[in-house]
Amino acid sequence: MKNKILNEIKKIEEEKGIKVVYLLESGSRAWNWESEDSDFDVRGVFIQDYANFIEEDKQIDKFVGDLDIVLWDLKKFFRLLIESNPSVWEWLSSDIIYLENKLFEELRLIYEKQFNKLKMQEHYRSMARQNFEKYINRNTKKANLKKYVYVLRSIACINFIEKEGLPPPKDYKEIINYLPGNIQKFFEKVVEDKKKSEDLEGSRDKIIDEYIISFWNKNTQKSEEKFDLEKLTILFKKIRSLSDEE
Repeated sequence: MKNKILNEIKKIEEEKGIKVVYLLESGSRAWNWESEDSDFDVRGVFIQDYANFIEEDKQIDKFVGDLDIVLWDLKKFFRLLIESNPSVWEWLSSDIIYLENKLFEELRLIYEKQFNKLKMQEHYRSMARQNFEKYINRNTKKANLKKYVYVLRSIACINFIEKEGLPPPKDYKEIINYLPGNIQKFFEKVVEDKKKSEDLEGSRDKIIDEYIISFWNKNTQKSEEKFDLEKLTILFKKIRSLSDEE
């Protein structure tokens, strides 16, 4: 599979005139709850000719069979990083790496030490709410239960950050105990059922829904953490200069 992924990335590089400098797996496979029919959520960061007068691509999306490929331009990646965006953290901390880069390991260490707890929690809250309102909170008695685990994972991440003061682990088994006992049991059952198929319809749970909705207006402790922009600028320039090595 890795060779298949790298071959597709090579095609994108040639077509778009870019260079991918970091590539990983995100989503359900990184979270350890993939189904037999799960796609591969391939994510990556690319650099391009920033001196070119043509408008730069900020994001490249491509679906090829079971590959869901999303690539971000380096500038976009850094802009989201300084906002403590959780997607950036999950990319930096992925255990499934298709194209390694030591400079991104340095970024991971910086993120872990300097991320803003409030901003990251609010990002996870927004993700949870969007998924809940789009896929679950409708005038129906049934829902795609897969969406419950995405929502509850985000809430577990909020609880983890609040208690531990660290960015959350990706593996759901390491954060599930940051949910109440009855919510954990529901979560685990849905995950086990989800592993059999992505299309998992089931009855909505009123208690789970009430627990989720209670998070929308929950107060979050303020935090003043800020990234060292000077260090980040140095790393940005180092990564950008990789295009000169070809």
